[in-house]
Amino acid sequence: MNMKNLSGILLLFLCTFSVISCDKEADFKDKVKVITIYVSGETSTYTPSGSKESIECMLVKEDGESEYSKLPMRSINAFSYEKGHEYVLKVEKTKPGNPSADAAPHYRLIEIIEDNTIDISPKWETLINDSREKETDISSRYLGIHGWWCIANPPSVYVGAVFPESTFATSFDKSVTEKKQPINLTFNFQIPYMTPMEDVRWIQYQKKMQEAIASKEYKDFKFPTRPYIVQFTELNSLDDLSLCINDNESFANTLVKIGKQELDIQPVKSLCVGKVVFKSFTVSMDIPVNGVFVEPPSNPDGLVYVRSLTYGTSAYFIIASKYQYQEVLSALRGPFIENYTNHEEVLKNSQIILLTVSDINQTANIGHSFADLQTYLNNPFMDGYTYGYPIFCKGYYVKDNNLYVEQR
Repeated sequence: MNMKNLSGILLLFLCTFSVISCDKEADFKDKVKVITIYVSGETSTYTPSGSKESIECMLVKEDGESEYSKLPMRSINAFSYEKGHEYVLKVEKTKPGNPSADAAPHYRLIEIIEDNTIDISPKWETLINDSREKETDISSRYLGIHGWWCIANPPSVYVGAVFPESTFATSFDKSVTEKKQPINLTFNFQIPYMTPMEDVRWIQYQKKMQEAIASKEYKDFKFPTRPYIVQFTELNSLDDLSLCINDNESFANTLVKIGKQELDIQPVKSLCVGKVVFKSFTVSMDIPVNGVFVEPPSNPDGLVYVRSLTYGTSAYFIIASKYQYQEVLSALRGPFIENYTNHEEVLKNSQIILLTVSDINQTANIGHSFADLQTYLNNPFMDGYTYGYPIFCKGYYVKDNNLYVEQR
């Protein structure tokens, strides 16, 4: 081979090597492009590599995609996600020039094109609701949980008590203590029990309650066997409990902690929460034709008095299941509506955490089986051992006796 041919071959080799080197360098460079992505107002969960616990994540899709994909929180630089908001974002997507096919892309926010608030609150599915529109539900507001750092705080609320509108049915504090007109209390047992209360105060009301519970009318009282309220709703995650039980943050957050600690069934195809309330009796007073107070206050505006209190017991439960929500709901209709022996397979492949509240202290006891739920449903008042705690109240304005309606 002459020198001329050798030089030509060497030159061709060098050119080819240079092209290959350039291509490889290009492969190692980050690929950057500006895209539009859509972020769902709802979230999902995923289990990070090396972890056993699932954590919440965003749901996103790029322009042109039909399905949402999971993306860890804080994965979009300079973007702060808020649940319940649907976003359209312009972002810079960087795919690392890394030979690893698993290298995840990076995102940097350029612009929030749209930010729309949506209602993501779970919607209760009601099986039974015998409550009245005029009643204010206070069944979960003051509950605690036995054995957990969630202390019940039942207020000193009684028929005839007067509160500022700002605390009525919330904290029930700042009770107006001026002397009140005597009232007559009526307990709506099957045979009504009536008694006068000359001195309208908390301590006197407690005495009247004790007298009523010791009466023949109460001994003959037959407690209802049909639930007053039965509700269910599906959850995307345990954290959604705060959207269902939104009047007692401590109770809801503690129930979330219990669920995360004790629910271990796998795989989980559905998660739901249920609420059951049983009513026992109602204590009420007559319309105060001579006014509520002996000496009318100089400014009665915004004062609300308690005209009636309804007592009862309640149960709250969360269920994780290997079955779909509708299958679980169908199985759970049994204890309330029909025999459920045909659905035993669903319940065997589901796990329940049950909280039952049965007495005036409003501290929930924890159960862990569907048998515990059935026991509660069969005997919510423990054969008359308990009449429960205040679950509903009615308030009327001192000034004109108009009905108080809670604003939410």
